[in-house]
Amino acid sequence: MRALFIALVALIFCRSVTAAAVELVIVYPQVREPFARVFEEIVRGAEDGYGQQVQRVALAENQSPVDFVHVLDRQSPVLVLGNRLARQVSKQNLQHKVIVGAVNGEFNRVYGISLTPSFEAISSKLRFLVPSVKKVHVIAKPGTTVGDFNLEVGSSPLQESEGLQGLSLVIHEAEDIRTAATVYRNLMQTLGEDDALWILPSGSFVNNAMLSILLQESWEKRFVVFSSNPVHVKRGALFSVYPNNYKMGLSLGHLAQIIADDQPFTECAEIARKMQPLSDVFVTLNERTSNHLGINLTDDMREHIDLVLPAR
Repeated sequence: MRALFIALVALIFCRSVTAAAVELVIVYPQVREPFARVFEEIVRGAEDGYGQQVQRVALAENQSPVDFVHVLDRQSPVLVLGNRLARQVSKQNLQHKVIVGAVNGEFNRVYGISLTPSFEAISSKLRFLVPSVKKVHVIAKPGTTVGDFNLEVGSSPLQESEGLQGLSLVIHEAEDIRTAATVYRNLMQTLGEDDALWILPSGSFVNNAMLSILLQESWEKRFVVFSSNPVHVKRGALFSVYPNNYKMGLSLGHLAQIIADDQPFTECAEIARKMQPLSDVFVTLNERTSNHLGINLTDDMREHIDLVLPAR
């Protein structure tokens, strides 16, 4: 949230002209339920966050947004949702003010918010629940850096960086599910009660078999496993941090509102033209796992958790 706030303030500071109301165009894929509901929540949030005229464009799977974007007024911001559409538009984006959302990974020459939570959002939840944890380990695709989580790169060859309140993030790289399995097995031999393992939205290469092994080891060695997939909490992960779709849409709408008034290709616009990590999240917790780890869920703690799966 802090990084997104700074970027928005920078854009406000750099504006020299207050433009008239500009329509926001939201391009999103036509998909089946339950995914259609996800996009609807994001779009509804973006409409409320933008606060001006909005045009919705729903594209079928075989439709490309590129030709549509080319005919737009270049002063009109375009919010593109979903990996496929965002990838197509970002490759062609030379003039338009493109914002992307509901995407995994980074996109060049666009503004936007990714589905990967910021380490700030993660660390605040983790420290609140398990203050004894010192290191958070993630397995990610080659090239992933702590900078992708809005942290500065440290000196460790494993890209370890100290985050908030003494927590460190350690990235372990894997190219595919086979190499990831080896990394997980080696890592499990070293993890203890002051460690946590974070399963990312993408690039973590966790199948059902490996998840079962991870959860069994975490139960025996009492290290924390948490995930960006709430389904993993039902299986035994301690908690999950995942997108609050409506609030993420609000943030995208607010971002579009500020960008709509900025002149294209100003120095400040180019500095801020980058992806921001997710800060609008829900938290789901497995009470049985928390009991096993000796976590006493007070009333105050429960107020900061959106869903508690009861112990069986």
